[in-house]
Amino acid sequence: MGIKYPTADEITEANRRVLAEIKEKKGDRHGLVDVGRKRIETVLDDAILGRGDIYDKAAIILRGLIKKHPFVSGNRRTAFTVTEAFLELNGEHPLVIHDSEVLQGIREEFYSLDEIKHWLKGGKIREFKR
Repeated sequence: MGIKYPTADEITEANRRVLAEIKEKKGDRHGLVDVGRKRIETVLDDAILGRGDIYDKAAIILRGLIKKHPFVSGNRRTAFTVTEAFLELNGEHPLVIHDSEVLQGIREEFYSLDEIKHWLKGGKIREFKR
């Protein structure tokens, strides 16, 4: 049985749901940036073609959605939610807890893919420092 991946439409819908459920900023609004769909598809292609186990692919998805910034708002929240759902869809039970500081560190390229993978598996991650 192969790995199951979300579609670009499912990821876009996740952004809509995340913004409806997790309000952080008054100006939050659902929507793709001009080339947002292409950015999502690129992230999915990177994960599909990437080597490694399910957590390696999850790290690629998380970092990719954060770095490529396909949405007008809620990119980090959406990336985390999609990554957690991806792991669950593939029979994993992620132990990671949403941490906005870690997600900001991913955005600023503070963490390697190996560190992100370790964190997604429930491991400790070094404190993000600017």
